[in-house]
Amino acid sequence: MIEVSKSQSRRIAVEASFSSESKHRGSDTTLEIVEHLGYVQIDTISVIERAHHHVFWARQGNYESANLDHLLSEEKSVFEHWAHAVAYLPMKDYRYFRPNIEAYRKPTAKWQQERYATAKPLFKQVLKRIEKEGPLGSKDFEHKRKRTGEGWWDWKPAKIALEYLYLQGDLMVASRHNFQRRYDLTERVLPADLDTSSPSPVTRAEHQINGALQSMGLARESDINRYLQVTDRKSIKLVLKELVQQGDILELRIKGNENDVFFAKPGALETLEKKRISGKKMRILSPFDNLIIQRDWMRQVFDFDYTIECYVPAPKRKYGYFVCPILWGNDIVARVDMKADRKAGKLNVNGLYYEPSLKHRAAFDNAFGKVVGEFARFNGCVI
Repeated sequence: MIEVSKSQSRRIAVEASFSSESKHRGSDTTLEIVEHLGYVQIDTISVIERAHHHVFWARQGNYESANLDHLLSEEKSVFEHWAHAVAYLPMKDYRYFRPNIEAYRKPTAKWQQERYATAKPLFKQVLKRIEKEGPLGSKDFEHKRKRTGEGWWDWKPAKIALEYLYLQGDLMVASRHNFQRRYDLTERVLPADLDTSSPSPVTRAEHQINGALQSMGLARESDINRYLQVTDRKSIKLVLKELVQQGDILELRIKGNENDVFFAKPGALETLEKKRISGKKMRILSPFDNLIIQRDWMRQVFDFDYTIECYVPAPKRKYGYFVCPILWGNDIVARVDMKADRKAGKLNVNGLYYEPSLKHRAAFDNAFGKVVGEFARFNGCVI
């Protein structure tokens, strides 16, 4: 068992998450990032730029939101579906998600079965319209039922049908307009030369393990199980054991944490032998950034306790509605609550909170002043 220090574990994690970082502007770089990370979670909250664009901005110096739209609707090199949440996924990995997609044809929960039964009579009608008219969104299907303001439970039947046809693979998201999905027939979205064969659970486990370690640098079995979720835990355990025995994956312990076994590829340790680049880069991270999306893993590696408080009642919030962690070098040293006032063209910084571990506060403030200005421009604002 190899032991690494806490600082070494953080360096491995940050190197892995940002190894595809680039200053190139184009969509090719954006594709390289999503292929390296394995997925980028989609989020609807827009008090600042939406999370999926924020994740790319943190890794691509000249990122533009049009890049992602181009990959989805023009190049068709990414697609949307569920990983551990709704995400942009590399199209080349579509086959690994096919068993999960097929499983939606047989909902198991009672509420799902009831909604599926409501929607199923409309499947043929919805598919026929899209086949004839081309990509459509939920707004293209009229309904007469009065809204009750109950969100998901108030969805019109045609919208439920669209969602299930998308989940079970008859439809795919062809594009988005004002963030609203437009669906098309799957056969018109998938590239003609794409391998769509369904891999075995073991093959899917290999993909999930390799993807997790490529993106995270080091991870426990439980962390790997949460990543992508394209196979079962039994297969993950079996394949992990085999890869360790073959020497393709190493077992690590982080000094001070004797209870957890982490896994890493041999190349992860090679990053520790590389000469450090002078200077520390600062990054404002989305709450849904791949580096920190697994909160328990983040606590173990970065000693950073974080809860996104937009789901917490206002009187109980400690920091703010949509607080972003700040990565400085290999440490998470602060958090900032911001909101973009797009009418005024101004990014409001509602609060900046330092972690007790932060040293050299003057240097931090100087670096933060620069990066928050860049973040404001990314949001189409000024400070």
